[in-house]
Amino acid sequence: MISMSTVESIRQKHRNGMTIAQICREEKVDYKTAKKYIEKEDFSEPLPARSEKPKIVDQYKDWIVQLLKENEHNWYKQKLTAKRVYKLLKEAQPAAETSYSSVNRFLNEYNRKNKKDAGFSHLTWYPGEAQADFGEADFDTSCGRQRLKYLVLSFPYSNKAFVQIFRGENCECVMQGLLYIFEYIGGVPGKIVFDNATGIGRRTCKILEENEVFIRFRIHYGFESRFCNPYAGHEKGNVETNVGYIRRNMFSPPIQIPSDIQEFNETELLVMNEKLMGERMHYIHQKPVDELFEEERETALLPLPPKRFAAKRILNRKTDNYANVTLENIHKYTLPSEYRNSEVIVETWAWKVAVYDLCGNLIEEFDREYGSERTESISAVTSLRSLVRKPGSWSNSIFRANLLNGNPFKEYLDRTRDENLRHRIFYEFEKAMGSFEYTVVMEAFTEMAAREVDMTKECNVMACCSRVNSCPVDFSFNQTGVSFDKYGCFMMYEGENNDAAI
Repeated sequence: MISMSTVESIRQKHRNGMTIAQICREEKVDYKTAKKYIEKEDFSEPLPARSEKPKIVDQYKDWIVQLLKENEHNWYKQKLTAKRVYKLLKEAQPAAETSYSSVNRFLNEYNRKNKKDAGFSHLTWYPGEAQADFGEADFDTSCGRQRLKYLVLSFPYSNKAFVQIFRGENCECVMQGLLYIFEYIGGVPGKIVFDNATGIGRRTCKILEENEVFIRFRIHYGFESRFCNPYAGHEKGNVETNVGYIRRNMFSPPIQIPSDIQEFNETELLVMNEKLMGERMHYIHQKPVDELFEEERETALLPLPPKRFAAKRILNRKTDNYANVTLENIHKYTLPSEYRNSEVIVETWAWKVAVYDLCGNLIEEFDREYGSERTESISAVTSLRSLVRKPGSWSNSIFRANLLNGNPFKEYLDRTRDENLRHRIFYEFEKAMGSFEYTVVMEAFTEMAAREVDMTKECNVMACCSRVNSCPVDFSFNQTGVSFDKYGCFMMYEGENNDAAI
């Protein structure tokens, strides 16, 4: 095929009176080619459609199509491959002269024309509509590098997104994260699209049931919810994109977060979020994302209710013989022994677990545990009460395991073989916790153990706790090498008759 400039030159020379033979010599084209373009009347560009040529496989296509229809309802892992269809064809019709490549091309064309999926459509998202989903990323914590979850709420109209970090992915985390975001932006989206009921409901076949507590949450804030189909993350593609954008641009490399993630969510994380979003331009409107979201917030968000929702679930549980309450089948929370085999009320929040008796009196409060490994949580008070009753269990107690190696109080009790002495020390420890916080009492007993002060006398214990509470001095981890003994007169008197502190 020759170029259009050559065709134009051929026709121009012919109009100037040159013969076809002369034109062929000058343009170096075949006589028939030159004659064709001189006589051609329509130079409109034709549609480059392929001409259908008869193929050998066409005479067997009815048999192949029938085979495919008979097996179209098979499990997807047992669908017929091109190789298998070709083999069955040769077995059924040994004289068939078609090749495997011909069968393969026919199957590809047949599958392309008979796809059953609906494909993708561009969706229009209006102001006040949002999408929510969880992502996961590694974070550097006080316990080392951990893989945690983070909830993202994005607004497709403005493309602005907000993030909250959690240790788990459940209904309480969803509610707590949305609650923080609602209060931060000062409004509530009218509709939120969620993943396939992750954390906030249960799907049985095609029926989806929301958790009752999440229905309460929706009613309280007045928004509607909609859920994607299974394995259809593209139905909420905006939040899926923002989950990855936040991971790559805010959490890469892994950031250092404090042990109190709840406070971090409400303070530093929101500042980081605003800084990241403030750098973005909308991919269609070519306007700053913050500017579009400000319009959305002023015109389309619902007002906040006058009261904050308590983002918790309430469960009825019965303790076992060890006074344990078990959640998610693997996380145990130990109560005082008097609550063995008792009915209790459990509140599960995103960050804590609170246990009440049937009259609504608080028994214990724990940090909530997450993950697939078994955990056992017991408060210092409960562990100590157990030691008061059974001082002989000290060496294998959780109370001892939670103390650092080298702690003077731990080493003192390890050296002590007198169970009666241990009992009296634990008794005074528990008694002091009625007046002071656990950390104060622990520091006081650590100091007394380091200075070998009698810890069985109430006057010594209360005086040291009072002094630590008002002016803490760390005797147990003194790295200076300076002796504090000569300052003992300012702390407490030593001796048989002067055990009391001033």
